[in-house]
Amino acid sequence: MSQVTLTETQRNTILALQQVQSQFNTTQQHLNSGKKVNTVTDNAVAYFRSEGLTSRASDIDQRKANIDQSIQSVQAALTATSAVEGLLQQLEGVLQGARGSTLNQRVSATTQFNNIAQQLAQLVKDASYQGLNILNSSSTTLATQFSERTAATFTIQGYNLVATGTNTARNLFTQAAVFRADGSLVFSSLIGTTDQTSEVVGFSALNVLGGTATGGDSNTTLNATTVAAIYSGSLSRLDNAISQLQGISASLGVNVAILQARSTFSADYANDLTTGSDRLTLADLNLEAANSQAESLRQQLGIQSLSVAGTQNQSILTLLR
Repeated sequence: MSQVTLTETQRNTILALQQVQSQFNTTQQHLNSGKKVNTVTDNAVAYFRSEGLTSRASDIDQRKANIDQSIQSVQAALTATSAVEGLLQQLEGVLQGARGSTLNQRVSATTQFNNIAQQLAQLVKDASYQGLNILNSSSTTLATQFSERTAATFTIQGYNLVATGTNTARNLFTQAAVFRADGSLVFSSLIGTTDQTSEVVGFSALNVLGGTATGGDSNTTLNATTVAAIYSGSLSRLDNAISQLQGISASLGVNVAILQARSTFSADYANDLTTGSDRLTLADLNLEAANSQAESLRQQLGIQSLSVAGTQNQSILTLLR
């Protein structure tokens, strides 16, 4: 078969049409994807810079998710401290009501006191978030990594609101041990006689005046002055516990504020990184639409040019006839 011979004009026109088609296909890809850089062959420098920014933004978003979970963990602890304060106030109310009341009333008050104290201990143990409880162990830590840098770590040290050891800054009560193993408080026995000069008080041998717990639950005959001091000392301990709890709540609140600030920063930072990545790769849709129209017009003109060249050949054929 002999090869068809085209004129120079026709060959140039076909070549131009092929180029226009390639440009048209590229423009359509930009319009469909919204990006002017889709692969490394489009623009290697822009592509890899964009990939780096996108990867960094993704890492920051993941860190932000961890920060948000830490915020919820501390918020759960704050919710618990609010409930604990309410129970401590109830304990105060029971103590105040028992002072100067009848023997039967004090027996009832003792039961109420123990029940509230046990619920307080159980509430603290239940205040966990995703298995982590920062209120029942001072050795617990909540570490939050803000970025890939080791130094960008925020660590919250736990508290022990039902500690049985002597006071530290991370315990609830400000004096000697106050919780029994069953969760009740060692100064919770308010039962006594109606004797105006002395009372038998089952007070776990807690020496309120000396501020120490000597252990044991045997009843001891105490004079009215000592009994009054016991009640006063117990109320003082509860006041101190509430004050200590408010300090713990304030500290947790500051921690939440720090975490929220970092969460907000992470969200804004990731958005900045994503915006920078987009500016390297996103297409100007208005420009691409204009290009599409121009390329379509060029295609039509090229086809018309071929048609004109064919008409010239047709004229020669007419003459030959």
